[in-house]
Amino acid sequence: MGPVFAEIEIDAPRERIHEYLMDIATRPDLYGDSIQNFRLLRLDSRGIGAGARFKFRRRTAWADTSIVASEPPRRISERGETGRFNRTRVGTEWELAESAAGVSVVRLSYWTEPSSGMSKHFDRLTGGAGWHRRRLKRAAKRLRELIEADRASTEPVEVAGGNRYATGVL
Repeated sequence: MGPVFAEIEIDAPRERIHEYLMDIATRPDLYGDSIQNFRLLRLDSRGIGAGARFKFRRRTAWADTSIVASEPPRRISERGETGRFNRTRVGTEWELAESAAGVSVVRLSYWTEPSSGMSKHFDRLTGGAGWHRRRLKRAAKRLRELIEADRASTEPVEVAGGNRYATGVL
């Protein structure tokens, strides 16, 4: 599936938006009801290498994503896998630009690279592009609401494998 985009203006400095997005634990707040069973892949949810595993509500497959690159305060790149046996590569780009009067423009893009003919066929059958486009637009609106209302705090997210520290087992 080729890239799908969402773009929105946010009345906040892009440094603040970048700092918020560098925490992968914020994704459930942004993607809301389109994902479920969100789990972090490591204890530290911030910065390059932070990742998460989740399931799209509309699909039966799991997805993984990790922050792989960052150019503060302009860009954040995420890469991962999804689909049957995690054979479809996915990418997410968060691009932040500054416009007049301190307003930031956030452009969010998402694409998939199916590895086999069957994966490509399934991607076309499910109408993924339209669903992902709507999902990205909702995520961009939620990001604007959270940042502009200064409610950009995250709920605690479980780490894959469970919380070993709470039980006293190390």
